[in-house]
Amino acid sequence: MKGSRRGALAAAALVGVALLSGCAKPDRSEIVTWTDEHGRACTGVAIVDSEDGDREVSSIDCDYPPEGRRPGRSTSAPLPG
Repeated sequence: MKGSRRGALAAAALVGVALLSGCAKPDRSEIVTWTDEHGRACTGVAIVDSEDGDREVSSIDCDYPPEGRRPGRSTSAPLPG
């Protein structure tokens, strides 16, 4: 009797964890652009944490604009699906 009760409690705990983890909102990715302190136009991928909104930027690529041109305004947009 004790063994089957423990097994049932363990199964109920596993089901509860599975249900709760399935309800969490996924993190989202955005493409962000900005101008750095050297005047370079930069692009990166920002991962936005769904729990607290923190951003982690990776895959950063920066280039100087062509002669006579200035970088545009900073932007942020969701990655294309």
